[in-house]
Amino acid sequence: MNRRNFFELAALTLAGFFFGNEKASADYVLDTWEPPIKKLFLKFTEYEERSTTEVIVIHHAGFPDADKDSSAEDIHKFHQEVNGWAGIGYHYVIRKDGTIEQGRRPKAVGAHAYQHNKNSIGICVAGNFNLAKPNTKQMESLKLLTAWLCKKYRLNPMSKGVIVGHRDFNDTACPGDNLYSRLGEVRRWCRDFLKD
Repeated sequence: MNRRNFFELAALTLAGFFFGNEKASADYVLDTWEPPIKKLFLKFTEYEERSTTEVIVIHHAGFPDADKDSSAEDIHKFHQEVNGWAGIGYHYVIRKDGTIEQGRRPKAVGAHAYQHNKNSIGICVAGNFNLAKPNTKQMESLKLLTAWLCKKYRLNPMSKGVIVGHRDFNDTACPGDNLYSRLGEVRRWCRDFLKD
């Protein structure tokens, strides 16, 4: 959690303490809090809603020879023009500066993990994490976003198969060794953030 988000949560929790039920206030904060997500309202050629959300799949952009930043708009254009898809396959993109951008609409079926799109949310972290490491801002945003999604969809981050790397489902190196090796840290952070 970054410093700003921590102080926002602390202030709301303290307000509950002074006005009575601190536990109810803390629950309210977690129920209503959302990480800062930049909504882009991208245009898709088709749209199908997901009926269930059971898995959060972590990806990297993975350009073959460069660790560079990618925006949701850039990936959207690439997925439409090169892949011929309806649009960006991921629901969220985390930029190098930690900004979280919305790709596909949150309730839409994604196009990010073959044969696992109908019950999953896809998060793409910008960069190639076989070549480099995710930076601190990206990891903070990934943890916050993943914890929020676990809360929203009532997922236990420590349950097997809830927070996974793309390679857990398909024959790929995604999300790169340097991010995949930190998914345990993400799961534990989510558990600690969401515990009563």
